[in-house]
Amino acid sequence: MKIICMIRALCLGGAERQLVGLAVQLGAAGHSVEVLTYHPGDFYADQLEAAGVRHTLIPKDRHIVRNLAEPFRNENPDCVIAFLVGPSIKACRAAKLYGDFRLVVSERNVNTWLGPHDSYRFRLFRKRADVIVANSHSQSRWIAEHFPACRGKLATVVNFVDTKKFSPAWHSASEGIGSRKVRRIVTTARLNPRKNVLGYIRALGLLKASGVQFEAVWYGLAKEDRHYRKCLKAILKNGLEGCFRILPATKDVLSAYRNADIFCLPSFYEGTPNSLAEALACGLPCAVSDVSDNPR
Repeated sequence: MKIICMIRALCLGGAERQLVGLAVQLGAAGHSVEVLTYHPGDFYADQLEAAGVRHTLIPKDRHIVRNLAEPFRNENPDCVIAFLVGPSIKACRAAKLYGDFRLVVSERNVNTWLGPHDSYRFRLFRKRADVIVANSHSQSRWIAEHFPACRGKLATVVNFVDTKKFSPAWHSASEGIGSRKVRRIVTTARLNPRKNVLGYIRALGLLKASGVQFEAVWYGLAKEDRHYRKCLKAILKNGLEGCFRILPATKDVLSAYRNADIFCLPSFYEGTPNSLAEALACGLPCAVSDVSDNPR
């Protein structure tokens, strides 16, 4: 089968990681797979190259939908799989120009409210998509409740985790958690307001004020933007400059988990978090917000 997997860019992110992993697995299963993006980014490009999966970057301009329809027409795929809202909408519109393939669109987050853009999106999905895949049971329930006409196309496929790669690291008694006075807390997630970073910093401030010793690291800095600067100010305000660091995203996330004692993800909302699944697979105790599919 010829399959095109489509996403905005190969930048840092859980949806990007899942799409790349899906493309690699489909290729390993014998399918002809191509990854299509329309914005620069190469955080996961080496994984595609190592697996022999072709990656095509489409020029982004005011004719982006027409530009996307062109490879659909030239490659004549059996199926197109789109991840995230923007790519899914663009894939639906491109399918109107050339729709001789099955289209799978993918919901990678959880809606917390209903807006005009959501109504447009799901009307489009109902007309153009063959399957609507949510990566959490929470989002599937939300779609079924607010857009019942989409129920017949709805499927839930939670994120996968490679349990051969992500597994516990066994230590001797002298190296284990009980032997360390200073606990290491790790978070691997994009530094984004919806991840509740500022609330987490305040919580760590309270923890330090109570006399608890810890080292906390957040891997996920993509750019030094306004939100990052607000986080730096909050770190100083709460006296955490010696025990909390925000670092760029790391490709060696396994070492990040294995060198930690506790995993924390304080998000306001999630789909199925890659990082939580990976941390659990590594045997880490996890402290996460009680939202979306986290309890499941």
